[in-house]
Amino acid sequence: MKKFAALSLALLLMLSLVACGQTGDGGGATAGMTPGKYTAEYRGYKDLVKVETEVDAERIVAVRVVDHKETLGMGSKAVEIMPERIVAAQSVAVDAVSGATATSMAILAAVRDALEQAGADLDQFMVEPEPPTPQDATYDTDIVIIGGGAAGLSAGLEAAREGAEVILVEKMDIVGGNTIRSSGAFNVAGHPIQLEAGKGRLDIEEFIEFTMTGGHNLNDPELVRYMIENSAGVVDWLKEVGFKPETGETYTSFHVEGYAPGLVVGLEERFLAQGGKILLGTKATEIIMKDGAAAGVICEGPDGGKVTINADAVIIASGGFGANLDMIVELDPSLKGFVTNNSPGATGDGILMAQAVGAAVRDMNEIQIHPTVHVPTATLITEGCRNSGGILVNTSGKRFTDECNYRDVVSAAILEQDQQFAYLIINQEIVDGNPNIQGYYEIGVLQKFDTIAELAEFIGVEEAVLQETLDTWNSYVAQKHDPEFNSRFTWIRDLSQGPWYSVQISPGIHHTMGGIVINTKAEVISTEGSPIPGLYACGEVTGGVHGGNRVGGNAILDCLVFGTTAGREAAAYVK
Repeated sequence: MKKFAALSLALLLMLSLVACGQTGDGGGATAGMTPGKYTAEYRGYKDLVKVETEVDAERIVAVRVVDHKETLGMGSKAVEIMPERIVAAQSVAVDAVSGATATSMAILAAVRDALEQAGADLDQFMVEPEPPTPQDATYDTDIVIIGGGAAGLSAGLEAAREGAEVILVEKMDIVGGNTIRSSGAFNVAGHPIQLEAGKGRLDIEEFIEFTMTGGHNLNDPELVRYMIENSAGVVDWLKEVGFKPETGETYTSFHVEGYAPGLVVGLEERFLAQGGKILLGTKATEIIMKDGAAAGVICEGPDGGKVTINADAVIIASGGFGANLDMIVELDPSLKGFVTNNSPGATGDGILMAQAVGAAVRDMNEIQIHPTVHVPTATLITEGCRNSGGILVNTSGKRFTDECNYRDVVSAAILEQDQQFAYLIINQEIVDGNPNIQGYYEIGVLQKFDTIAELAEFIGVEEAVLQETLDTWNSYVAQKHDPEFNSRFTWIRDLSQGPWYSVQISPGIHHTMGGIVINTKAEVISTEGSPIPGLYACGEVTGGVHGGNRVGGNAILDCLVFGTTAGREAAAYVK
């Protein structure tokens, strides 16, 4: 089976820096820099990042990002962190912010440009800073949490609200994990808002059956039932802590303002406001055990020192292993060569640490590929495109599957096509309806076409063939019936009006369903079948919730339901 090899996104971004921004005059000795403020702008992840660099005759005095449109919680963090790193080190050879490489590289390029404008000897400012002297540290707390995605942050916030002292460790430079890369929507069944509107997946039993069927009935039925029966309660919890959850167009899902970035940043702010503490760049390496119970964690700090956190309970929320391609291929050799859209921090550390203290794991070879990934940039194209009316066509310009079927089914259908890729087609109305989709156009992934002829040329088919495909689809929408593939689409809109947008997509590694065994209290279960005292787990690091295939919209629900449960149960345990 043919696979697609992707160019490194970081490499593409670095190469793009050469072609963007202002060009300085160059030359001049270090002491001969002309004091002043110099401005340059370079392409970040979403758009140009404008940076003002102030210098005196010998030093970088200040770096300020004066304009940007980078992603909240990712690029916006690099905007805060990178200027401080550059000034402190007096160097443009500092490390990028992990999780925000594109924005970091844009800032570095802009500062380098400014130095050239000032007449600097760039060699002096290209020296890598001396590594810090490792410092050991010890903390004492009630609860320590490993991982700062939606699961870890919601667990921390709930535990802090229950009166516990909480420290969260995150090995990346920013929190968010895979959550901040997601669409930010989560499924809900039976909430009064849905019931009043008369829309959405209203029946809890129907939602349970849908999730179990989607997971090939490999799921743990108790975990699935617990998650879905508590789905409506998560909406109310978000309201209680200060969010304003909103429904999607079909009322099957909810999201908060700002979608995934808004959720992550909001949880982080509320956790800190509740008295929680976050240690960034701090990688947990070992769970401390005393008398058979979890008693803290040992970490490697950002300076390489040993960080010991003594605690009465430990919550593992470190995510899955979708970015650990060696581990992926070892578990499923058929996935060799696939790209991943996971956070680089999703390497399975928490699973291995849990196993080292006797935790059971399950479903480790159940690895999901998402059907719509832009391979060159490893950008996942949200299901919201298809659920809102988008279609998939092959290289012949024809539909070939129910676009709204389970992810594994759609992925398999794409891989059965001649060249194992397809084209997603949406229109302006769909783009306008979701900021995540708008973002794909902003970063250059989606291509815009004013006519069907232009769109057909992009796909490489005759205009008449593509027009027929679109006309047929539009007739199905009018009838609210798809006789070809029996689509489960909710018939919100057709594709009769342009402009149209398209992107070439292929399946990519997206979610790992296997992980640590837990019960409905989020307690970690040992290989002997009993809970390990003081040890909890939640989110993608766990197994059993999603079985053999995760249903779209259930990941953040999983994180929020079991995250709040882990926080509440751990707080009760330490009391």
